[in-house]
Amino acid sequence: MNTVHRGLIPALLVFLPASALAAPQFYGRIDIALEGTDDYPSRTLASALDDMDEGDSPLRDGWFVEAYNSYLGVRDEVPLDVGGLSLIYQFEAGYDVDGSSSRTFTTRNSYIGLATPWGRVFAGRYDSLVKQAEGKLDQFNNTAADMQTVFTSQYRNSNTLNWVSPNLGNLVLKAQLAPGEQDELGTPPYDETKDGLADIYALSATWNSDALYAALAYEHGYTERALPAPVSLNVPADRDVLRGALGMRVGNLSLGAIVEELRLDPDYPGASRLDGTSYLLSAGLAMSPRLTLKAQGGRFDSDDLGYTLTTGTVGADYKLGAQTTAYTLLSVSDADVDDDAAGYDDGKGGLVSVGLAHKF
Repeated sequence: MNTVHRGLIPALLVFLPASALAAPQFYGRIDIALEGTDDYPSRTLASALDDMDEGDSPLRDGWFVEAYNSYLGVRDEVPLDVGGLSLIYQFEAGYDVDGSSSRTFTTRNSYIGLATPWGRVFAGRYDSLVKQAEGKLDQFNNTAADMQTVFTSQYRNSNTLNWVSPNLGNLVLKAQLAPGEQDELGTPPYDETKDGLADIYALSATWNSDALYAALAYEHGYTERALPAPVSLNVPADRDVLRGALGMRVGNLSLGAIVEELRLDPDYPGASRLDGTSYLLSAGLAMSPRLTLKAQGGRFDSDDLGYTLTTGTVGADYKLGAQTTAYTLLSVSDADVDDDAAGYDDGKGGLVSVGLAHKF
């Protein structure tokens, strides 16, 4: 285990409750599930596409004990003596509950900055604006049927500079940029070093009221693509993503829809642009203060990337207490894979999962 993490987390646990200073908020979440899969896709679309690039199947079989979105964190907002400013900070570390990862702790949303009359400005590692645009529309967020199985942009960006506007009625504007910090891409002579201030940049607008949620987000960034034979080398590629989200609440019924367009433009003479589209439709019905029934359909469609995936999921959440929820879900999938690109068969798959989550 990293020695910094080994010492830091126990120190937080012991020191913070006893601090004589203004106490920051200490919070966390633990979530673990038992799941069985039969030709069900990888947990993320990004990892499925990576598997295909390497000639491996994006589908998996077997029984798994999986940890989802478990973390520890500390955050606070401290008024300062100058100009109505406040210091804002957050440290959040994900941790491996099931022990299957070689990294016990990973950095999640962590930053330091200022809250000003003109908005919040902060720097650190933070969710991409495209990811943030999902709001709470993913009914199976942080499960094996998370929308990330059909959406590529569910990630955090490192080294970010962020601005979040004050609430403009129900409207919030956001901007994010990040330098590449000498990130090296590609294989010579088609290699590139990212050393600009805004190698990644993004903008978003979000409208959020009691009955209606709407968001639009765009990000320009970069990635690395493996070109197939006879080229067989890695090249830099521009990456552009546009996501729109819409949700509404009618009584105890919540409805949501998300559409995302992905564009990859490899920096190689004669290479074609690669496009993909992701869709999500979701619904949740609160049957009682404790029980919520949920349904969701998702799809990723890309002839250019040689992969089409459709998923359908039903499930239920049952609140055992104010901070504890038991959940179950059943999901089916249909993967259509370009055999020339990947070299293996398509697959209809299934997933069953039962889990328990607790927040503190």
